[in-house]
Amino acid sequence: MRLLAFRQRHFRNLAFSLFRPPPGLLALVGGNAQGKTGLLLAIHLALGGEVRGTLEDLIRFGEKEAWLQAEVETELGVFRVEQRIGLEGREIRLNERPVGLRALYELPGSVLILPEDVEVVLGPKEERRGFLDHLLARFSRRYAALLSAYEKALRQRNALLKTGGNSLSVWDQELARYGEEITLLRRRFLKRFLPLFQSVHQTLAPGEVGLRLEETAPEGLLQALAARREEERLRGQTLVGPHRDDLVFLLGGRPAHRFASRGEAKALALALRLAEHRLLSEHHGEPPLLLVDEWSEELDEARRAALLAYAKSLPQAILAGLLAPEGVPVCWVQEGVVLCPGG
Repeated sequence: MRLLAFRQRHFRNLAFSLFRPPPGLLALVGGNAQGKTGLLLAIHLALGGEVRGTLEDLIRFGEKEAWLQAEVETELGVFRVEQRIGLEGREIRLNERPVGLRALYELPGSVLILPEDVEVVLGPKEERRGFLDHLLARFSRRYAALLSAYEKALRQRNALLKTGGNSLSVWDQELARYGEEITLLRRRFLKRFLPLFQSVHQTLAPGEVGLRLEETAPEGLLQALAARREEERLRGQTLVGPHRDDLVFLLGGRPAHRFASRGEAKALALALRLAEHRLLSEHHGEPPLLLVDEWSEELDEARRAALLAYAKSLPQAILAGLLAPEGVPVCWVQEGVVLCPGG
């Protein structure tokens, strides 16, 4: 897939109206707080990606809404995605028709690599679980529906626990029904994803890597809920289930969030995103747009070379940073304006 044109109004500190990136590899170069990250976030969001923070954070201060439009070329033709982002939510159109977010998952979309991705490896388990849930939901409408139903049942059960925990059996059954299928789908997905992750990591760094799903109810969620019921009543919350499980990165057989150095964690996080990119490429039959912020940060020369080699193999990729890779076309970003040679 290739981004042909991108337009915006009132997104963070961006101040341009039209950006036409060339095919192949492109570098966005500029100082700090000039708009490089904002541009990558805007493109990623327009193509159906998720970004951190609230919608209000994305709208330029003093404005009521932001507007994004991306025109992309895929093997199935040219598509135009338009989004209006307001304080109450966002409206999405695909080729002028109102659609839901899931409609954008039919396109290859984009993969965004950010410096804070290292928190998926080193941060709390909510970060790792969130990565897994978002990626799996992109492939499986069933998984997204199960997750929504599970979270609703979890809120109801926790509310009962806070008021004494009476009449829990109905919500135990609901939670177990949804939760056990969620766990099954996670296990199946990781069997498919792990070889890709290991292969990509091998190009970035030597050493054995793995992924392990640590479950709080490996013998069955209904039984685990019954076993912990008194403790849950005392604490007023559900202590077992998919919402408590962890996706653990293994480096040489040891949990990376406990033993990995910052450099090792950075390589793991980069491998994770590039494996996501490869998985989406296989699924759609063509690569998504690759977006990389601070492309050289905390990477040694060998890992930078591996990232560049992968990016150069794609129909289109955009790397942002203080400096451009040698021999790569450059657009400069200054005070929210994008300046490219030849306009």
